[in-house]
Amino acid sequence: MTIKILFQGQLHDPSGYGVASRGYLFSLIDYIQQEKLDVNLKIHSIMADSAHSLSSQEQDILQSHVFASELERDEFINAKDYYYIFHHPPPYATKIPECKLFSQNALKVICVTVWETDSIPAFWNDIFSEFNVSGIIVPCSWNRDYFMRDLQNHPTVKDVKMVPHLINDQFVETGDCTPSPPIKECIKDGMFNCLTVGQWTDRKNLRATIIAFLMEFADESDCNLIVKTYGNIQNMDPQFQLRQKMAMAQEINRLKEAINSQSNLVNLERNKVNISFIYNLVSKDDMNYLYRHSDIFALLSRAEGFGLPIAESLLHSTPVMVHDRGGHVDFVNPDDSFIVSTYRTPAFCTFSLKVYDCESCWYETDLLSAREQLRAAYNKWKETPEDLATMGTRGREHLLKLTGNSASLGEEMFNFIIKEE
Repeated sequence: MTIKILFQGQLHDPSGYGVASRGYLFSLIDYIQQEKLDVNLKIHSIMADSAHSLSSQEQDILQSHVFASELERDEFINAKDYYYIFHHPPPYATKIPECKLFSQNALKVICVTVWETDSIPAFWNDIFSEFNVSGIIVPCSWNRDYFMRDLQNHPTVKDVKMVPHLINDQFVETGDCTPSPPIKECIKDGMFNCLTVGQWTDRKNLRATIIAFLMEFADESDCNLIVKTYGNIQNMDPQFQLRQKMAMAQEINRLKEAINSQSNLVNLERNKVNISFIYNLVSKDDMNYLYRHSDIFALLSRAEGFGLPIAESLLHSTPVMVHDRGGHVDFVNPDDSFIVSTYRTPAFCTFSLKVYDCESCWYETDLLSAREQLRAAYNKWKETPEDLATMGTRGREHLLKLTGNSASLGEEMFNFIIKEE
């Protein structure tokens, strides 16, 4: 008998959620094709490729699984014999009209999601009940453990499964690429190049890396911190974006001046660290160039449900400096990485209001530990660069063991989806 699956997600979206959605979908497809299973897999994409970021191959795969017409979709739904998977933040389900229709008629409803604090938002419980969600897939064991804890008495959710994102050599271009001139200039020859990437938010916490770097290398003239960031992109007005860029650059300068003024040598010229500041979204080639040519990647976000930039860095064989807790710890080998200590703290933030709850927690950076790990990385770069390169190579191998086999990840998903309750 044909197994019918309907997969809904941000499948045409260039965001992290979109990348993850395509990875899960392509893993399912690979497993189904490998095993020659009798499966009718259809997709419902909730976003268009407005940024034209998808490859022609990705477009073709997605198009081959779209309903050919509303009539085909209605016949598929009305038979009420399909498994429904939606992959996006659960609150989206309340705003997408099709979610109610798809969930009401499904044999089983699976939510694929992720979260960044140590407890799920309380109102998610009502959403899972409203859409009769019986299973949840998350990308890390940290999510799995507290989802199971928080949902142990939930009326509809019966199980939580950890399936990591698909990260392999088809995921990004790991070979040589041609960057734009401004990006190429950010990698400084003969300097210790440290890259940090993320939106300028409380959660991503780029300030921690900047502060630790400025403190530790104030007297070093061969240290370059590359800060690639962006702000609120809901409003793309050029003047608004320029104001955000200037505010971030000014804050970095204030941090540098504050660290200088509190040092033994009160001299605003004392701090010799070079900061290469990149604002806004950049091309895939530019990002791949930065990942590939940096000596180390540092991300000290207060919480990561998975940590896509960390995985991308490792895929390029660039060693990472990361926190000791969070969703990334599943795929980061501590023996080949620079691990920074943290302490648990309420998830207070000023950027994403009404998203995080102060009663839940994430992890704050121990700046002394961050400085120690930065110094350790610098010393390897200075004294035994081959050891630093080896750490990156082994880090990549460790990552791929967990995330690299699409058919294996697809098998885990498929078996969870069709499992009888």
